[in-house]
Amino acid sequence: MQSLSDDNCQLGENVELLTRNQVREDLIALLKDAREDYDPSIAITDSTGVFNELGLESIDAIGLGSALEGHFGQTLPFPEFMAKAKEENLTDITVGRLLDFLMATLKTSAEGKVA
Repeated sequence: MQSLSDDNCQLGENVELLTRNQVREDLIALLKDAREDYDPSIAITDSTGVFNELGLESIDAIGLGSALEGHFGQTLPFPEFMAKAKEENLTDITVGRLLDFLMATLKTSAEGKVA
């Protein structure tokens, strides 16, 4: 028999998964909107490269940063995120890495959902 705290822990994990999935869905929609010539045959996953596979350019990244802030209604340290990626000599930024950044920086409510 599970204790109440076990049930709460499992519920918390499910909420986190749903929250991450929702942020992923929103991010993918914004990435598609960032390029007028987006190819809908490209399946976007966490391992998809934003620049090499989706074809975003520097100017698109600036627009994406603004779009993310507008969508989530928060100021995000997106320029710092991009600068750190450059310092690390990354050849591309994956959707998963961008999602990790969003999950770490978006303000959350007490329920664990993005505010």
